[in-house]
Amino acid sequence: MNWTRRGVLLTPLLTKAEAQVTPELVALAPELEPLARLFESTDRDRCPDTLAAELTKGTPYRQLMAALFLAGTRNVNPRPPGFALHCLFVMHASHQLSLEAPAGLRHVPLFFALDTFKASQARDKEYSMGGLTGMMPAPANAMAELERGFANWEFDRAERAAAVLARHAGANEVFELFWKYGVRDYRNIGHKAIFVANAYRTLQVIGWQYAEPVLRSIALALNDFGRETKMNGFAMEDQTWNSNLRRALGPMDPGPSNEDDVIAILNAIRKGTPAEACAETEGRLRKGAAAASVWDAVHLASAELTARTQGGGVITGIHSVSAANAMHFAYQTAAGRATRWLIVLQAVGWMAQFRVAAEERAGIKAIDLLRIAKGPSRAELGESLRHVITKADEVHYYKFPVAIVEDYHLVSERWRGAFASSMQYYTKSATDPMAAPMRRALSLA
Repeated sequence: MNWTRRGVLLTPLLTKAEAQVTPELVALAPELEPLARLFESTDRDRCPDTLAAELTKGTPYRQLMAALFLAGTRNVNPRPPGFALHCLFVMHASHQLSLEAPAGLRHVPLFFALDTFKASQARDKEYSMGGLTGMMPAPANAMAELERGFANWEFDRAERAAAVLARHAGANEVFELFWKYGVRDYRNIGHKAIFVANAYRTLQVIGWQYAEPVLRSIALALNDFGRETKMNGFAMEDQTWNSNLRRALGPMDPGPSNEDDVIAILNAIRKGTPAEACAETEGRLRKGAAAASVWDAVHLASAELTARTQGGGVITGIHSVSAANAMHFAYQTAAGRATRWLIVLQAVGWMAQFRVAAEERAGIKAIDLLRIAKGPSRAELGESLRHVITKADEVHYYKFPVAIVEDYHLVSERWRGAFASSMQYYTKSATDPMAAPMRRALSLA
């Protein structure tokens, strides 16, 4: 994708000829290939009827979700990991909203995900995932090859290694390295970590047997931008990755959050450079601060930034919440102590980077979320989701509230209300109109 295309609005819808699936595309499992081809080749305006017909004849939800996710994987360029690739990022949120929805709305998020895929396919119509080239590493060497591919920013090397690992290794083994490199690079406002976390979650639903094209796409995404490209105010060397790699910390305190530690780390994120915020966090961890204190500060910082951003900076604020959600999930899922410490420190560094980027883009308002005594309850958050399900007209209305709901119980009770209050800054209400694809979905129920 050319850099000049990154901010362009959606291109016109594909013609039938343009949407044809070619032999160069990666073949999917036999049970999914016809369904994926159907989604790929059907005109966007006819897709709701196509999906409704599949539901009516009893096609399983999991199969529909898998076919749609993998169709997106092979039709959307993972470089850069954003923009059109949101059709993959949103699959986890769509699934979670299906679980949250009342019975009469449970099918609606799948229609939203399908419409998002068709928009992405139109935008990225030049791309299709093809076959691998070059010599594949032996299974015993594939993990080392993947790490070398990441360390040296080598697209082909990392992609080949990821394909071999999908065939010969288990999910947790492979993703241990993806967790590490998913938090390396903030430059596309957190999409790399978001992609890794949401791909893992989606594969847990649809099945590891479909992992190969997904892992290839992630491997390409994590190497995008290389060492030199400057994005959102940061080149790779301007970030906290290298310094945090050198921080060797001891065993992690599993105890409860401490208010003094939370406020000190939050203030470092609010006012300091990313490096200073990480240094403050390291110092407190070395003195026995619990990891829970760090995560409370990270989630509060992201929620507060959502409340404080304005104008062109709004997307930065809501992305900080999605990134914190992805990084906390990575922390919970990773096995290695060094990886977990790295994720914790990078989460602090990224929140400070989000703040710097927001300040430079459009400025931020003076709001202190810690002064909020009571925010919405979990039940009230769930009620808000009902409006989002049918009224969302872009992907962040799905991704952002789902992140809030998922992280609600991960935030200590002392800070939960302040954190949850950020939902109001990017949501839908009873007075908002229903999005056209959702209205169509309900008419076909």
